[in-house]
Amino acid sequence: MKTNHTEAPGQKATRREVLAAAGKAAALGATAGVAVAAPAIAAAQGTVGQECMTITYRWAEDVRFDFGYYESTHMPLIMRLYGNSISRFELRRGQPGADGAPPPYVATITIWIADPAAFDAAAAEHQAGLRADVPKFTNAELIAQRDRIVAIAAS
Repeated sequence: MKTNHTEAPGQKATRREVLAAAGKAAALGATAGVAVAAPAIAAAQGTVGQECMTITYRWAEDVRFDFGYYESTHMPLIMRLYGNSISRFELRRGQPGADGAPPPYVATITIWIADPAAFDAAAAEHQAGLRADVPKFTNAELIAQRDRIVAIAAS
């Protein structure tokens, strides 16, 4: 490790110097990783006119939602059945409000539709089977809505 001060032979770097150097190395590595991943992330973002499916599951005192099952079983099943008609799939967990109040939805899913015709064909073929899988991960009320992106803003 190179330090910014002159060390006497046999003198070791301080813990603070080691941590500072490690932090700089990590920051440089993270920056390089973000720069490499940026095109892939940008390609997965929505575009004006693109359609999405938003699915919410209402929160209630007695609601259960198995995020592990959804992520490891239900989500891959949808991706396999719908194939390239989906460009991105997000599963989000509802968080309590600043006042500690429970969220209105225990989970929100956004499916970014790459090919609406292929998505509709897959839905017609597989939706009943997928709905039959829902009780395996939740007893929450499901609300689904098809959306079209009309505007995008980024900072």
